[in-house]
Amino acid sequence: MSQRQVLQQLLEDMDTIRPIIIAAMPDDLSLRTTTRRMIADLEEMQREPAVPAATYLWLSQLTARLLDAEHGALLRPGPDGEIPPSARQSVGAHGEQRQSLLMDALQNIPAACRMMDQCCTLIGQRPTHETSLLEKTRHLNSCLSIHLKQNAELRQELQQLVEALSPSLDAISELLKEAGEESPELLQVKQLLDQELPHDAEQARQLLQHARMGIVLAGTKLASASAKLQSNIQSNLEQLNTMSGKLALAESEARNDPLTGLANRRHLAEFLNTLGDSGFCFLICDIDYFKKINDTYGHDAGDQILRQLALILKESIRSTDFAARVGGEEFCIIFPDTELQGSAALAEALRQAVAIQPFKTDQGSVPVTISIGVAAHTQGTPHASTFKSADKALYSSKENGRNQVTVANA
Repeated sequence: MSQRQVLQQLLEDMDTIRPIIIAAMPDDLSLRTTTRRMIADLEEMQREPAVPAATYLWLSQLTARLLDAEHGALLRPGPDGEIPPSARQSVGAHGEQRQSLLMDALQNIPAACRMMDQCCTLIGQRPTHETSLLEKTRHLNSCLSIHLKQNAELRQELQQLVEALSPSLDAISELLKEAGEESPELLQVKQLLDQELPHDAEQARQLLQHARMGIVLAGTKLASASAKLQSNIQSNLEQLNTMSGKLALAESEARNDPLTGLANRRHLAEFLNTLGDSGFCFLICDIDYFKKINDTYGHDAGDQILRQLALILKESIRSTDFAARVGGEEFCIIFPDTELQGSAALAEALRQAVAIQPFKTDQGSVPVTISIGVAAHTQGTPHASTFKSADKALYSSKENGRNQVTVANA
C-alpha cells in the first residue's frame, strides 16, 4: 500500500477502537485526549504534501546525464529526502566548469583563424577578409599551393607552422572529450600533420586539404556541442531550482498548520528541543462548545473561527513566545523564561481578548470563548509531563464552567 493508503487504514482503525476504549474507561480524560490527539496527528500526516518519487527520480536521471559519474552521484537525496546544500553547490560548480570548458573551446577557433592569417602573412600573401574557419583554411591552402610552386624553401617554414598548430588541435580535442563528444577527425588531422610534408607541391596540397577538412568538421562539432550543452545545463539548472523551491515549500507546509498558518505538532516538538531543560510555561487552550458551533453554523464557519483565533494568538504573544495548533480546536503557547504567575496573567489577557472579539463568519457573528490550562515546566521533568499537567488544568476549566483559566499545581 502507498503511504496515504496506510494512513487512511490507521484512521479507520482508530475510529473503530476509540469508542471501545472510551467505553471501557469512561472516566479517563487523559485517554480521551490521547486518542483524539492520535487521530489529529494521523489526519495531519495525511494532509502533508509530498514530491512524487517518480518525478524526483526522472529529474535526477535527466540531470545526471549531463554530469560525470562523481557529480551525478551527488543528486542522490540524503536521509531527510533532500539534496544536501554541499551537493547542490558542488553540482552547480561542476555545471559552471563544463560551461567554461566550452567557452574556452570557442575561443580556440578564433585563435586557429588568426594562426591561418599569420600563415598567409608569413608567405607574403594577404589574409582573406572572410571570417569563417572554412574560408580561411581554403584561402591558406590556395596561398600555400602557389607558394610551394614558387619557392622550394617554403617547405621548411610550412613544416614549422604546421607544428605550431599542433597545441591548438590538442586543446580542441581535449575540450571535445570534456563535452562528451568523440573527434576522430582531429585524430586524423594530427596523424596527417605529424608526417613530414612531401617535397611534391601537389601531394603537400592534398595533405593539407585533408587536414583542413578535419579541422572544419571538428570546429562544426564543437560549436554544436557547445550550444547544446549550454542549453541543457541551463534547462536542468532551472529544473533543479524549481525542485528546490518545491522542496522548501513542502518542508514549510510540513512544519505549519495549513488552515491557520500556526506551527504544527512537529514544529512544536522542534521548538521544545531547542529549549532543552530550561524553564518555561506551557499554555493549552480549547474553544468552548466548538462541536456545537460546527453543528449550528457549519464546518466552513468553524474553519473561519479557527483562523481568527489563530490571528488573535499571533497578535497577543511576544516575539519570544511560540504558538501552535496541536489538533482540532486545541492550541498551545510556550512562554520561555516566564514565571507561572506571569504566564497566568498572559493567559487571562488572552481569554478576555477572545471573549470580547466578534468572530465574523459567512453565517454572521458567532460568540466564542476559550478555556485555558497553564503549567510550569520543572527542570528534569519530561516535556510530555508538562503538557499533561496543562491538559488536566484545561479540563478543570471546562468542568468548572468553561471560559476561564486554570493553573496547574497552583
